[in-house]
Amino acid sequence: MRNTIELVTVEDINNAVTPILNELGELKSYISNLPPKQYYRNKDLKEIYGLSDNTIKDYRDRNIIPYTWIGTIPFYPVNDFNLMLKRNSNFDLINKSA
Repeated sequence: MRNTIELVTVEDINNAVTPILNELGELKSYISNLPPKQYYRNKDLKEIYGLSDNTIKDYRDRNIIPYTWIGTIPFYPVNDFNLMLKRNSNFDLINKSA
């Protein structure tokens, strides 16, 4: 059995990478044209804000966070949720003292 060495040229690499870069460009274009998210789901609140299932349920039960139901799935309006976060923040106090 004979060992062979295959040389890879820059052109070979460019030929392999160019279609991948084109696909990534198309995906980026597709994603940037998607409408903004209108509602969060539990999964989003856990990923974005680090809330647990129990905390989310507790906040719903105590009407701390705005939500609506579709069937058995709770949805949280993004704009209302962000407004609630802004109203409950102390950022204005911190920015004024700086």
